[in-house]
Amino acid sequence: MARFLSFFLLIFLVAGLIYSTYSFSQGRFMEGMLIFPLLICCYLFVMAWQKRQDNDH
Repeated sequence: MARFLSFFLLIFLVAGLIYSTYSFSQGRFMEGMLIFPLLICCYLFVMAWQKRQDNDH
């Protein structure tokens, strides 16, 4: 995976985790659960990227 894309994904996930933690601490459960669909989307994106890379080589 490209370095820039990896860095962007890491920053995006950390920001989502911080927001989710803050929402949980304020008692907003549904907003706190935002991180789980975000993690699933990132997982699917990374798996698709790796599969594409394996097929290219």
